[in-house]
Order: sequence, then structure tokens, then C-alpha cells
Amino acid sequence: MVKPLLRYHPFKGLYLIYLGLSTFLIRVPLWFIWFMPRSNRPKASWPISRCIRVMFLRQLTVLPTRVGLKSTYDVPKSDDELKNAKFVWIEGVSENADALCGEVRRAAEVNGVKPARVPAYWHIKPGSTVPQDLKARPGELTVIHIHGGAFHLGSAHPDSTISSLTHGLLDHSRKVDRILAVDYRLSAAAPDTPANPFPAAVLDSLAAYQYLVKDLGFEPKNITVAGDSAGGNIAFALVRHLVENTIEGLPSPGRVLSLSSWLDLSSSRTTPDASLVRNFATDIFSTARKNRFGGYGIEAYMGKLDREEAKTNRYLSPTSPYIQPDGLFRGFPRTFVSAGEAEKILDDSLVAAELLKASGVDVTVDVEPDAVHDFMVFTWHEPERTNALKRVCKWLDD
Repeated sequence: MVKPLLRYHPFKGLYLIYLGLSTFLIRVPLWFIWFMPRSNRPKASWPISRCIRVMFLRQLTVLPTRVGLKSTYDVPKSDDELKNAKFVWIEGVSENADALCGEVRRAAEVNGVKPARVPAYWHIKPGSTVPQDLKARPGELTVIHIHGGAFHLGSAHPDSTISSLTHGLLDHSRKVDRILAVDYRLSAAAPDTPANPFPAAVLDSLAAYQYLVKDLGFEPKNITVAGDSAGGNIAFALVRHLVENTIEGLPSPGRVLSLSSWLDLSSSRTTPDASLVRNFATDIFSTARKNRFGGYGIEAYMGKLDREEAKTNRYLSPTSPYIQPDGLFRGFPRTFVSAGEAEKILDDSLVAAELLKASGVDVTVDVEPDAVHDFMVFTWHEPERTNALKRVCKWLDD
């Protein structure tokens, strides 16, 4: 397939220069003037600086697919390159292992996905010490963080923007001294070379969970599986796999932490009161009608699966209205569901919380007023970010 001109230099470079100059010299001043009256702001409570940042992010969210930008980091040559972190390679799940079963195996066969070695980073709380062999201390709590990025962006590297969430959890938790961030395989679709569809990211996260339990000796009850945005989708799929299948030596984790999770790839709720419609103009995503929400990421993650599965597959869209809700989350561990009141996919979190409760799961729901999607990633989103992190970490430490 021929790629768009903006994927090639010099067109790519010229476009980025034009976008940068026009944004800072024209758009930002106009935004500042426009947002001076509170009535013009997406949320009247927002300061002008937040309004401009949100508008800037709307420009950025379309760049990766338009010009082919990627947010990857090279594997560090040594831990000396990292601050308060350690890099590890994790062996992939064996193709013949009992852990590769059920819906995950079926989808892997359809999409031609094989287990692979997984890069990951231990993020370590400043001032704390961890054993040289990284083994779990007796009773030690830990978290697996599966980052967001619409399945095709993002990184677990400590210097990535998304890692500010990981750092925030460590800053505010009294009992968690280290978090394992999984650098799972990112998906891709045309006009890029298709790669790593579902369940590649789930298999990588499963390998990380197995590493914690079998290699390092963490008790499953002391592990929280956390995911933000698309990472929340992967986290729920991982836990569902562990709950629905009896895997020797791999019981389900003690907790799930859902942060602005993207849980309905079909975007089926489009009535006027749905958050996709209601919060259309208050979130960080492009408001251009031609930009279907998450379109590239959905195509990349689905791979060769029938597109109807975006509506009907509980591993892909557990909050889809097309899925039978009775007992959908039966057996899931204690769960914390966090979301921003201003985000487009708020309904994904609210419906998930309702379904979890209906399945008998202990659920805490925390919706931050006037906050955007994945707001705990953005260090400028204060005081909402810190307040929410404190509530999350109180729950983690309990």
C-alpha cells in the first residue's frame, strides 16, 4: 500500500514545521483570546492554561497516524541510563503452556500471534531498596502497569510521558515500593506494516504476570493489575483470561486498577446523553468529524478478526451493549474504577463499574469532576491529578 505523502520527507518535515509555527504563532494567541470569557471554555471551571493545553493535545493526537510518528525508546544498554529504574527481559509464555488457552489462544491462531520475549521496567520509589535478585519480599505489594496509547503508541520507559502515572502511584503509596511497567508489543495497521494485533499485548502482559508469580515469588493476592486507557482494556483482558481459565500456578491477582479504561471498541453508545456525544468538546481528542474515535488503533488491534467482534467479544469490548451482561465479571477481584467526568469514554468506566457490581465484585468508583481522559498522566492537571492519586493509593495501601 502506498503511504500518504506526509509519511515521507521532505513533506513530513515541512508539515511538522508548518504545524509548529502556526500553532505557537497563530493558534495559541487566538485560543488565549477566545478562552478569556469563561463561557467559551470547554469547562467553565478550567483556567485558560488548561484550555490551551487541551487544544494543543487535540493537535497532537492526530499526528501519529497522519505523519507516522512513533513514541518508542531504545532498549537501554545498562541500568546506568535509567533513574530509579531497572530494565528486565521477561521470557514469553511457552506456545505449549497451559497458560496459552481459551479465547486468547483462538485469537492468537486467527491473527498469527506468537509469544515473544518482553521488555519491561521496574520503576522504583526514590530512596527505597529492592533485592539484588529482584525477588519478592515476604508480603510485598506490587503493581503491573499496562500503559495506554490506543494500542499503537506509548512506552513503559521511565522517561515517557505515560510513566508520570507510574511515578505518581509510587509517590503517593505508602506500601508499594516498585511497579513493573510492561513494554508490550504495539499494534500497527495500514498504511504502516500491520503488526502485533490482539492478543499480542495480552500475551506480553501474561508473561509479565507469570514472571512476578513464578520467577520472583510474588503472591497473586499482593499483585494489582493496573491499566490506563487502552492499557485498561489489556488489563481487563488479562484478568479475564486468568479468571475464566484454570491455569496451574497462576491464580487471578488480588486487585484491578482501571484508569480511564477504553472498554468498548465498537463505540456503540451514541445517544445524546452518551459520553461520546456529551463530552465531544471537552476532551483531549480531535473534534474533527472525519477522525473516528480510535479508528487506527482499533484496526491495528483487531488484525484479521471479524470486525463484529469489536461489538461481541468480551475480551475486546466488555462494556459493549451487544454483549450479554449477566455475570460478565463474575470471579473478578476487587476493582478500583477511575475516570474523568469530561472524557469521551467516561461511559466505558461507568458501565464497567455497574457490570462489576452486578457480578458481585467489590468495586470502588471514582469520577473526578471536569477531568479529561487519562488525566493522571498529565502533571499539569492539578489539583485533580494529585487528589485522585491519593485516593487510588489509599485504596492500594488498604
